[in-house]
Amino acid sequence: MTPPNIPLFYRIWHLYAEPLLALCGAYHLHLDPMRYHTYMPTTSSYNPSSQIVYDQLASSYLLFAFIEGVLLRVVHDVRIWWWIVLGLALCDAGHCYAACCEMGTAGLVDFGAWRRDECIANFLNVAPLVTRAAFLMGVGMGKGE
Repeated sequence: MTPPNIPLFYRIWHLYAEPLLALCGAYHLHLDPMRYHTYMPTTSSYNPSSQIVYDQLASSYLLFAFIEGVLLRVVHDVRIWWWIVLGLALCDAGHCYAACCEMGTAGLVDFGAWRRDECIANFLNVAPLVTRAAFLMGVGMGKGE
């Protein structure tokens, strides 16, 4: 059972919302990579010969879904949660770094030039990192947690 002193927001995000998003991402990467790729920056292009990369990324999304949807449910210690969330945050930082490298700083800060799908993709890159950073810094955790 999840520690009772984990705030509801973090429980909803880590145990329900993000595992579902990760499963959706894995589905699209394996079975509909063209659709998944529409959320990538316009500076990149889909190449069917690179399907192995999409399948490998899908596997990492399945790992995310397992860690959050299963492992965090059975960990009873907030300190262990902290270390697991740190590992997930490192992966999130890599996703944000990759988007920044692809879009460039100018493209990243020019919100008006983003397509709808880029808005969704950038939000789904940044929101998990911000949420995990808040957890790691103890935001909302109460005193002494």
